[in-house]
Amino acid sequence: MLEKPLAALAALCLLAGALGRAPPGEDAFVGWLGDASGGHQLHDRPAADPPSRTWVRTLSWAPRAFAFHGFLSDEECEHIKRLAAPQMKRSMVFYDGGNQMDDYRTSFGAFISRRCDYVIARVGARVADWVRIPETHAEDMQVLRYGPDQFYEAHMDTLDDDVWGPRLATVLLYLSDVEEGGETAFRGSGSWADPGLPAAMGPASNCTRGGVAFKPKKGDALLFWSVQPDGTTEDPASLHAGCPVLAGVKWVATIWIRARPFKPDAFEAAEEDPPDPGLCIDASPHCKEWAAVGRCEANPVLMVGAPDAPGSCRNACRACPPCPPPGGGAACYNFRRRAAGFLEAAPSEAHLFPAAASG
Repeated sequence: MLEKPLAALAALCLLAGALGRAPPGEDAFVGWLGDASGGHQLHDRPAADPPSRTWVRTLSWAPRAFAFHGFLSDEECEHIKRLAAPQMKRSMVFYDGGNQMDDYRTSFGAFISRRCDYVIARVGARVADWVRIPETHAEDMQVLRYGPDQFYEAHMDTLDDDVWGPRLATVLLYLSDVEEGGETAFRGSGSWADPGLPAAMGPASNCTRGGVAFKPKKGDALLFWSVQPDGTTEDPASLHAGCPVLAGVKWVATIWIRARPFKPDAFEAAEEDPPDPGLCIDASPHCKEWAAVGRCEANPVLMVGAPDAPGSCRNACRACPPCPPPGGGAACYNFRRRAAGFLEAAPSEAHLFPAAASG
């Protein structure tokens, strides 16, 4: 059993109210009554993308999982990827109170603050509209990239916390199509809400084991609840895995919804992007004078950097690894990123790394 936080009870009241039929003109909690909503629209769509292509479908009741087809526009997907790509490092897993690198999870990832810019804020508001829990309960968006053979083993998302409470729900935003594999597969699932759904979704990889799973499609979203309807008990049916990518690349953004407001004092904060680790630059015109008076040694985290982020004065502190001959350009840019443990800019994704050409 998980701790029963007050915010979870408040959210539960909101959800429980959806058990009754909604008044005329109002939607009940999406998917709660098993309805596959059609044309449920939460944002303006481009004229070329008609509302008929946007709908919510109930996938399963064990776990409670729902797919929103056409949740993001193509432009929103690309915008999120461009924001995240330069800061992507090997993903971590949470063990014994801390984050560690493990072959249990082999993707690259980066976090985007909830109010990073207008587009991210708009997406967060749309998620809150769908889940029916206030925006302040959402964690920062985590963007992940899975290349060929990369995966995430079966795990739970609840991750209870004394301050923010457990994660009640997870929303996955698929930012790319995947040629083969990359499904989100529920290991402890029961049966599909509609027995015809597997055939409608098409062939799936062996990783899904014939259970409830969702195939990535650019612009689609997946919502599943990690707790039972009582708002406190972990739902074992929500055990899920990110299947290996067999062909192509999978981009996905994760938003976890907490029982209580998540870091409310930082909700409106728009954090500055740290320097691109592929560039050996000084972020301040004062870096050289700071280095001359010993700031590189006195404040190495700010000046040189830490394992999770490069510093602001790496050039002045002579902290950049020298590039192999001939030096410069995209090869040097990727060399520095690789040396710092960051995702390299693949030729097919160079547009996501605007600084690559000036490396």
